[in-house]
Amino acid sequence: MSTLSRRHLKDLASLSRKKHRYRLGQFLVEGVRSVEAAVEAAAPLVEIVVTAEAGADARVAELTSRADVPVHTVTTRDLNRIADTASTQGIVAVARIERAEIPQRGAIVALDRVQDPGNVGAILRTAAWFGADAVLAGPGTADAFGPKVVRAAMGGLWDLAIVPTDDLEADLMRLREAGLPIAGADLTGEPARDWSPPREAVLVLGSEAHGLSGGVRALLDAQVRIAGALETGARGVESLNVAVAAGVLLHQWLGR
Repeated sequence: MSTLSRRHLKDLASLSRKKHRYRLGQFLVEGVRSVEAAVEAAAPLVEIVVTAEAGADARVAELTSRADVPVHTVTTRDLNRIADTASTQGIVAVARIERAEIPQRGAIVALDRVQDPGNVGAILRTAAWFGADAVLAGPGTADAFGPKVVRAAMGGLWDLAIVPTDDLEADLMRLREAGLPIAGADLTGEPARDWSPPREAVLVLGSEAHGLSGGVRALLDAQVRIAGALETGARGVESLNVAVAAGVLLHQWLGR
């Protein structure tokens, strides 16, 4: 184990901000279980930072010995400066942001202005669970490599191609031209129980507050809704949480 220079600590602390994550091409993975998931998935880790107290724990010691990357020891105070939360359990890993290409085939989830990091992370976790191949994250969507998203994804991002895009509509058009049907979650769509897309398709999930943007909606081959308030007459609930909706639709699509 080694210690870190003040400059190195400063760079790691800057990874809490998106612009510095992409400048350095790295992001943070916090907590024992999250780092374990990264190691087990052979994720592109760069280094691990631990406190002396955590490093003395048998579980953490075994984990760092398997990681095959440099391990640095810092004070609890310095680790708290690096981490996004105080519940790091004394360990933080640094991973590379690997630029993925948009696959031309497969099961693809696209996110259209899904702003809440917890929802984005939960969607990544759910998409990985059901065997989706990629997640396309459009403008206005929470950064998939942000600390809150990584925590909520619970290791799911290691099983997906994560593709941030500045032009979701253009990328969806290319996928459509490649032969993939595109469906969007929308309250005016056909009931999910009647929706039966092929495995190689695209499912677009929209903003929690505003739904799908107009440009994206114009590219859809189908719109699909989850039966609920419209059928039951419930008046207090306006809509489903987007991550919950993702789970229902992914099960209908890929869980059969």
